[in-house]
Amino acid sequence: MRSEGRGPLPSVAGVVPAPDNDEKWIRLLKWLQHEHGMDVGPSGLSVERRKVEGAGYGLFALEPCSPSSTLFTIPSTAMINSKTLSTIYGLSTTNPPLTATQIISLHLLLHRPTEEGTSRDPTFGPYISTMPHEFDTHPVTWAVRNHLHRANTAEMTLLSSLPPIVSSALEKQVRTFKTDWKAVVEYIKSSGHTLTLNDFRTDHVTLIEDFLWAWLIVNTRCIYYQLNPTASAPENLTLCPVLDFANHVPDVTHIIPVLPSTLFPSAPGSSKRGNNGFAGDYMFIASSATPVCKDEELYLRYGGHANRTLFVEYGFVSSWNEGACHEGKSNGEVDVQDIMEDLIASRGVAGQMLKDVLEEEGYWGDWTMHSRPPPAYPSYRLMSALRLLHAVPGNTGREFEEACESWRLVLVGQAEIVSAENEKAWRNGLLQICDKVSTRATAAIVSCRSKHPERPSNWVEENVEMLWREELEVAEAVAVSVRAGVDF
Repeated sequence: MRSEGRGPLPSVAGVVPAPDNDEKWIRLLKWLQHEHGMDVGPSGLSVERRKVEGAGYGLFALEPCSPSSTLFTIPSTAMINSKTLSTIYGLSTTNPPLTATQIISLHLLLHRPTEEGTSRDPTFGPYISTMPHEFDTHPVTWAVRNHLHRANTAEMTLLSSLPPIVSSALEKQVRTFKTDWKAVVEYIKSSGHTLTLNDFRTDHVTLIEDFLWAWLIVNTRCIYYQLNPTASAPENLTLCPVLDFANHVPDVTHIIPVLPSTLFPSAPGSSKRGNNGFAGDYMFIASSATPVCKDEELYLRYGGHANRTLFVEYGFVSSWNEGACHEGKSNGEVDVQDIMEDLIASRGVAGQMLKDVLEEEGYWGDWTMHSRPPPAYPSYRLMSALRLLHAVPGNTGREFEEACESWRLVLVGQAEIVSAENEKAWRNGLLQICDKVSTRATAAIVSCRSKHPERPSNWVEENVEMLWREELEVAEAVAVSVRAGVDF
């Protein structure tokens, strides 16, 4: 591989340097062109990275992009995934000792950029050098530091300010991180590989934090990329240069991936392009529905995720104007798992039986309320759980079984409702849940603002407040629907 010396950058044919003289971007393009044969001239690369206030970097159009036109194509050898790393580490592709997330994270850990921001990795160094240097604003960072007893006061305050369901999701992420770290340590110690390091211990705090950086790179920047004939295989992911500068937008995406697989239909306008077989070059085209002008930022929709998922997975939320959920203009969602679990647990022995029935029928958990499409509504799963909760008596005898059978008839479509009384009861129960969510969200918003009355909220604090405001507005909107007699 070519040297990453600090001298003048060799020119890259056909490339106009970014407006802010972005040396790392130019170095990346040089690497893509000379080491991987990518066309980085005007005919092959229609975008460049530029700084975006409050969002690091973004991708911007160098020229107007016609619908379904090719924006860029990334060579398969330039991406970081289990296939491109397997030869470096001598890993079996049929029975690998590490998952894709684990092996990519390990590689990034071993080649984390130095303080001046340069990775010395001889294979992917110019690419790794463009990655974020830290994730101090990511909630998983706060949570892991908290487990290591290294969280600062601000991080502890933020963790204590989160909605219960977000805290639960965050702890689940931390458990996954710990599992991956343990697997990597065991691999390093047992492989007998030249990479074996004495510092690889599960309790090595500095190394854990370095691995956390690498793990968050993988979890925030990897995209779907089919390496296995099974579409849902866990190794079907990759880090992809250039694309990973694209920021998220909740609704319309400008960038369409053309999956390099013959098992999937080509994206609109791509006809014969992109079907290079598994693990081929990855093509990205402009949306056929959204025109792109010169100097316009191109966004990528990360998926139809709720804000709590965006926050825990990516470290940000989608914001909207106050009242947007009430008006059905924003796709707000609230998970009331904690409230429902408390209600069920309060039934004692009968509550445990209720849980068993819900689990057996596949209706335990994922109890949500939504603001869009209007009118605001509870999910069918929440409605079903509430129907059962209000159908069964407090005892556990024959009446309990009969109530469960009546409820099951509704599930399979043999009855529309359990009873008129049950319909009224579960709707009243839903109102009580809405009131509880609204009350605690209102109190939390007041508390968030009172912690720094002398200054406006910073970006991270605004994200936390947005999570609570979403809960408040969705709960209020669903309550309006219930009181209006909306038939869900």
